[in-house]
Amino acid sequence: MVRRDRGFLAERGRHPIPAPPRLRLQNVLAGEEADITSSMLNTEDADTLAEELVYHVEVPTGGMVALKEAPEVGILNFTQAHINKGEVIFIHEGEESGGFGFTVTDGEHTSPLYRFVVTARPLTITMVTQEELMVFPGTRQSITSANLGAVTNEDGNEISYSLIRPPRLGRLIMANDRNQYEEITRFSQTQLESGVVYYEHQIPEEPFWVVRDSVDLTLSSQPAPDVRHILPITISYYAAHRNISSQLWKNKGLEIVQGQKESIDDSILDASNLLAILPEVERDDVDVVFEIKRFPDHGRITLGGQDLPRNAPSFMQEDVTQGMLEYLHDDSGASSDSFSFRARLKSEGQSLAPPAEAVVLEEIFNISIKRRGSDSPELVTIDILLEVLQGSMTLLSQKHLNTQDEDSPPDEVHFKVTKAPSNGRLVDSLTMDPISGFTQEMVNRGQVGFFSDGSLADGFMEFIVSDGEHQTEPHTLHIGVLARTLFLDKAPEIKVKQGDDETLVTEEMLRATTGGPVEEDILYKITSVPKYAAVMVDRQPTSAFSQKQIKEGRVSVRFVKSTSPRDSVAFVARSKAANVSSVLNITVQPLANIAQDPLLPQGALVQLDRKLLDATPLANKTRTSPTFTVIQKPHGARFVRSGGPGAGQPVDTFSQKELDEGRVAMEILNSASGSRGGVSQDEARFLLKAHGVPPAECVLSFQTGPYNASGVYPATLLRIPSEASPKDSNDLPGAGSPRSTSASPRWRGNKDWPHGDAPTTTSSGSSSNGKPYVSRRSNFWSILIPILVILLLLLLAAILAYYLIRKNKTGKHDVQTAASKPKNGEVASAETFRKTDPANNIPMSNMDSKDADPELLQHCRTTNPALKKNQYWV
Repeated sequence: MVRRDRGFLAERGRHPIPAPPRLRLQNVLAGEEADITSSMLNTEDADTLAEELVYHVEVPTGGMVALKEAPEVGILNFTQAHINKGEVIFIHEGEESGGFGFTVTDGEHTSPLYRFVVTARPLTITMVTQEELMVFPGTRQSITSANLGAVTNEDGNEISYSLIRPPRLGRLIMANDRNQYEEITRFSQTQLESGVVYYEHQIPEEPFWVVRDSVDLTLSSQPAPDVRHILPITISYYAAHRNISSQLWKNKGLEIVQGQKESIDDSILDASNLLAILPEVERDDVDVVFEIKRFPDHGRITLGGQDLPRNAPSFMQEDVTQGMLEYLHDDSGASSDSFSFRARLKSEGQSLAPPAEAVVLEEIFNISIKRRGSDSPELVTIDILLEVLQGSMTLLSQKHLNTQDEDSPPDEVHFKVTKAPSNGRLVDSLTMDPISGFTQEMVNRGQVGFFSDGSLADGFMEFIVSDGEHQTEPHTLHIGVLARTLFLDKAPEIKVKQGDDETLVTEEMLRATTGGPVEEDILYKITSVPKYAAVMVDRQPTSAFSQKQIKEGRVSVRFVKSTSPRDSVAFVARSKAANVSSVLNITVQPLANIAQDPLLPQGALVQLDRKLLDATPLANKTRTSPTFTVIQKPHGARFVRSGGPGAGQPVDTFSQKELDEGRVAMEILNSASGSRGGVSQDEARFLLKAHGVPPAECVLSFQTGPYNASGVYPATLLRIPSEASPKDSNDLPGAGSPRSTSASPRWRGNKDWPHGDAPTTTSSGSSSNGKPYVSRRSNFWSILIPILVILLLLLLAAILAYYLIRKNKTGKHDVQTAASKPKNGEVASAETFRKTDPANNIPMSNMDSKDADPELLQHCRTTNPALKKNQYWV
């Protein structure tokens, strides 16, 4: 009976008629997998089994169709039986809407093309609470869910926080089980709600009043897209409620050379923190005013080039910040100078609150005056390496070239190049003209640049420094070139032997280089964590490793989950100026011995044993019996049960124990269509599994050709083409003697083999490499033995005839009773040639089979018929 209320209706002689209840998979979580059930996709046919109703899938969009046992491999064909058993899944990836087109066939008829629609719901992260964190100076403050409270639209999904930019004035710490604090870069929402995540403020060297800090975070919950969030942090003394301290403002004083002038900027004089007394909304119209109470004795103060007036000398914090305030020394012999001032808040157009008006700072600004001397300039450069990008220009700064001269201003300190760099040239960044000399002032203004010539060779520049009277010894500035391009050389895959704890990653497997004469150390950053494997440095899981660590043999991979035979890891390889992205495939290598391209006869039944598949090494390692599951059947063969009630039945899964007991065979079909010279190439793929280790894919690749009676095959033949038809699968031997029933091939000469020579392969006692060799001894005895048998039979017949004739002459005509006394007409002598003389035994052949050659049995098993009266042998 065909059900018309569900699935597809398919009748013999008619094309399938669609009547689907729903061809839709809704509410799949983005990036995850969902079952395709029979309530979504169902086809019923009264005279067709579910295993024979095959779905053919067009290229899917928004994901892929797969089987649960191999979710990493996309499929385009499955049956209704797979759906009924819950084995078909759809793995979402990409767009929210997708699906696939498909047809259904019962082997004779095919339905029209239909569409299966998949709709995914995205996983999102939402920040529900985000209060500012308030911290007292020098203390640690717990970060709670009130400061960072995030949720997803799916209950139970954990949210993790990753640090993008650490705080400037402190650090994030977490309390461990021993009540100790450790610096962290990652934490979860659960840990946050448990109150174990803290921000710890560190007192800076610079004075402050109110300081702002922040933490830049990334919120993650796969497969939801990441969310970026900034947590603001305020560190405050609450100045309105505390006494004013000189620690809360900046007054460093000034150092100046005799007779020169210097700017007084906010790096040495700053009272802007006074504004923290006021609420933030009131600070726009308020500034800090400095009132001079006592002028300097050996110089004068100018504002914008003009002397401060004596009657109302004052300036603003804004003037100091803009660098408009200067001190000019009068070139006297004094070694020091100073002036005093008062600092307070001043409002524009409105009065200040009483507490704010009461805050006044009174200080003395000290000035140290250095005499002109005869010392030579001193190079105080910190970094003597200039790194430039290949083929581009880089400016020199005080970090690379900086001098200290007590009696010479920067524009009077000259650099003279004594040996120009070989990998580029020095240029004036304003005119781009080549230069061979420059001043410290030009360096300070960013007017000196180095232009790389495009090569990757490192270079250097020699120079001397002079102030017009004295000069230094030659100095060297090294110039390193950073490559623009990174070259990646990697293996197609890294093979991890099944059951191994780890496999080292070598430079033959993964190596990145800039191609220059001096190699940079490359950093590999993992961008996509593998699902089933782990990348380790010194046997510890890691998210980054370097080329140096690979070279030192410290990087390895291992499978941490025993569910998949393969995995991959995405990474970015970075040098100092270049990067390249790629994916490294990791595959489990089967711990088994598998025959390599053995030649098997067409139409034969072959014992599947350790000669072809042997997972004994894996069994010894895991102390279990591994199983082979067929994931790709051969085109010209099939696997069947050998012996027992189920003999001849197809089999898709079997264990090493069943192989050892001779309960599995491979039936080679008698078809060589599409082959050259009668020899065909074929293969079968298995998934090798054992407890506690990841599965591995293994391939049994073999050749098939016409049966040759004189050939020696690398497997036990349970049935040869001359004894049974390839389609007859009910004549399999019993399970008790699979190894002792190897059939001896019948002699057919070389006429059935291409190119005239009968191909042979190694016998069971040969090595496992599967390379064929010619058994000359076997061919020799197969010709000699029949000749010897015939000669022996002729000799026996002659002796017997001679004996009978002699008996007949003596009057005894009953030849039968002359030799023996038969019972009931039986002949006493019915022995074969094998019982004549043990000393004349001739070795038959070196074949694996223990049975006698059928060709020989045809001659040896013949018994002498009873002779009638007056008859004798000739």
